[in-house]
Amino acid sequence: MRSIRSTAVLAALAATLASAGALGFAGRSLAAQRRRSSAPPRGTPAASVPFRAGETLEYQIGYMGMTEAATAELEVLPRLDFYGDPAWHFQATAHSQNPLRYMMALDDQFDSYAGSGGLATRQYELYLHENGRDSARKFALNARTPGSESIPAPAGTRDPLAALYALRANDWRRTPEMSSPIFDGTHFYEMTARIAAARDRVTVPAGTFDASRITIGVVSRDSDATMQFVLWLANNPARTPIEMDAEVPIGTVKAVLVTSR
Repeated sequence: MRSIRSTAVLAALAATLASAGALGFAGRSLAAQRRRSSAPPRGTPAASVPFRAGETLEYQIGYMGMTEAATAELEVLPRLDFYGDPAWHFQATAHSQNPLRYMMALDDQFDSYAGSGGLATRQYELYLHENGRDSARKFALNARTPGSESIPAPAGTRDPLAALYALRANDWRRTPEMSSPIFDGTHFYEMTARIAAARDRVTVPAGTFDASRITIGVVSRDSDATMQFVLWLANNPARTPIEMDAEVPIGTVKAVLVTSR
């Protein structure tokens, strides 16, 4: 069983909530593998984005019948000059809660540095503390930065965290389908997202929202693993991610918004 990391924060993408969360899934077989492509992703976000520096979103994650298996926080840190290029800095933290914590103690942090134009990943960093073991890795995509591993990647590749913010930045009325290569620190994937409904009524701990329902498929480029997500983005100016569901072989991972500020 491989570990799904930052996307189920999202999942970030889970993500966001994006390969996502700290909870784990077994891959499903595909009828056919998708062919590799270096084409730029469809639905590339414009320079104008709905989120802002200082935004913080807190989520409750349910798993295996536990409604509070973990908590996650997504934060937009101030934009910065990243080795000569303007970039957004996104950060996600995830912590398992009891009773899951007795079996799986997770305290993880993910940092994404994404280019201001298009939100393609410049660098992705993982700081993991899982069951008493610490690890830290930095991945620079198509570049070299101090202390990082240089990773050749297709044009427009995003990490799971940057992918979540790119999903928010997409104008779903004008561009009802979006695709992007994804790198999660281990594997490459192809993500395809489509709008399934423009106006769902969704209730989460943070309140009741009118939301757009986005279906997301994530397919591994180098194995037979695949994942399916459903993401609800509030129909507000921030396009806030209010819920993400991920189907896994032993159940459903659900991330719901608790607070936003």
